[in-house]
Amino acid sequence: MVGEAETESVAVTSRRPVKERAGTDARIVKAALEILRLHGPNRVTVEAVAALSGVAKTTIYRRYANREEILDAALHSQVASPCVPDGLCVYDRVKWTLELIRRGLSNEVGMGSVSALLTDQEPGFTESIREIINARSEVVADVLRTAIDSGALRKDIDVDTAVSMLVGAYLGAYLRHGEVGESWADEVVHIVCPELEPDTKVHRP
Repeated sequence: MVGEAETESVAVTSRRPVKERAGTDARIVKAALEILRLHGPNRVTVEAVAALSGVAKTTIYRRYANREEILDAALHSQVASPCVPDGLCVYDRVKWTLELIRRGLSNEVGMGSVSALLTDQEPGFTESIREIINARSEVVADVLRTAIDSGALRKDIDVDTAVSMLVGAYLGAYLRHGEVGESWADEVVHIVCPELEPDTKVHRP
C-alpha cells in the first residue's frame, strides 16, 4: 500500500513539469512578441527567440515545428480584446479605447508589425496581425455606437470612418514625432468628439 506521504510526493512531482512547461511556453511567447513588436514578423526566428528567451532551441523545437508556429502562437495570444471598465463617463470611455489603440499598436503588435502589414512582408501573417488591430478597433466602434445611441454623440457619425481616423491619429503622431505624448488621447477626443466633456466630479469612496 502506498502511504499518504508517497502519494503526495507523486502528485507534486506530476504537477511540477506542467508548471515548468507553462513557464517555458510563456517565455517563448513573450520573447516572440518582443521581437515582433520591435522588428516585425520577419525577424521572429527560432534562433532569435532562443537568444532572447534563454530557452534552448531544442526545447523550442519540441514545442513548435518552425518559426511560423511560434508566430502563430504569439499572435493568437493577443487576439482577445479587453472589456471597457465599468463606471466611466462617455468621454473617459472614448479616451480609454484610444489608449487601447495605443497599447495595441505600440506594445502588442508593435510598429514593426504595422510596417510589415503595410508592405505585406509576411503574407501568411498579414491577416493575423490585422485581426488583432481590428479586434481592438471593434471595441472602439462599440463605445462610439453606444455613445451615439445615448445621444452623447451626433447621430450622423460614420462609425467605421471615425475608428479609422482614431487609429490613424496614433500612426500619424508616431510618424511625425517618433513618439506619442501623454496628452495625445485627450487631444484626439477633443478634436474628433468636441461635444464630449471629461467628468470633473470628485468621486469619494
